[in-house]
Amino acid sequence: MTNATGPSRVTRLSVSVAINPTTFHFTLPPGHRPQFAPLKEELHPAFGWLTKNRARSRRRDVFESIDTIVIHATAGFATEHAVDTWKERKASAHWIIPDENEAEHGHFIWATVAEAKAAYHVGNVDYEPILGEGPNVNDRSLGVELVNTQNVEYYRDPYSLWQIDMLARIVLYAWAKYPNLKHVISHASLDPSRRTDPGENFPWEVFKDKVLTQSVLEERHPLVLAASDKSVPPDTDNLNLAVTDRAGHCCEP
Repeated sequence: MTNATGPSRVTRLSVSVAINPTTFHFTLPPGHRPQFAPLKEELHPAFGWLTKNRARSRRRDVFESIDTIVIHATAGFATEHAVDTWKERKASAHWIIPDENEAEHGHFIWATVAEAKAAYHVGNVDYEPILGEGPNVNDRSLGVELVNTQNVEYYRDPYSLWQIDMLARIVLYAWAKYPNLKHVISHASLDPSRRTDPGENFPWEVFKDKVLTQSVLEERHPLVLAASDKSVPPDTDNLNLAVTDRAGHCCEP
C-alpha cells in the first residue's frame, strides 16, 4: 500500500460510538471564507460522458446558485463500481474520493461532473425545512462521494484520514469559490427515509473541525502573497483615465 509520502500504513479513522448520520449538518460561518483552497483533482476518464449524460443545466448562474454541499458514500469497494452504477442509473456526483485500496488514494481525487452542471446526486425530497427556500437541491448543490462500503453486509469500513482531509479540502475549495455556500450536509440528513450515507461510522466531528479551522489548507507560495500585497501607484488611475479619454472610451462596457 502506498500513499502520498511513500509506502506506509494507512491511517484509518474510526468512531468510538456510532452516530446517527441524519444529524450530520453544519453551516459555514459568514466572514470566514478562505482566500486560497487548492484542490488536487484529476478528470476521471468518464468525466465528459457523465457531464453530458448524467447531469443537467442548473438553470441559474452557478456562481450565485450554489449554497449546499452534500456528503455521500458509495456503499461499494471502488471508484469504478460507483461510475458503473451511475452509467446504469440516472445518478452522478461532482467528485469521488478513492479509498485506501485504490492507487489514487493519497495522491488525488476524481472530478466526475463539471461544477457548472447539476449532478443527479439527491432525489426528490422535502428539503426546505433543512435548507430553506430555494431551487431544487441538485440545482443549488455540489455532491461528493467517498468510496466506502459503510455497513454493507455488516462489513465495517473505517474512513482513512486522507479521505477526510480531502473531503474537507473540497468543502474549503467550494467555500472559497462560491460566495453563497452555507450548508454542509449528509445525504442521510436530506433523505432520512431512504439513505444512510455517509454512515454511522463517519467521523463527522473530525471532518467538521477540519473545515471550520481550515487546518488542512496548504500555505500559499510567497510569490503569490508578494504579488497580492503590491499596492497600485497613486497616479495609476489618473493615467488609465487619460488613456481611456484619448481612446474615446473604446474599452468600456
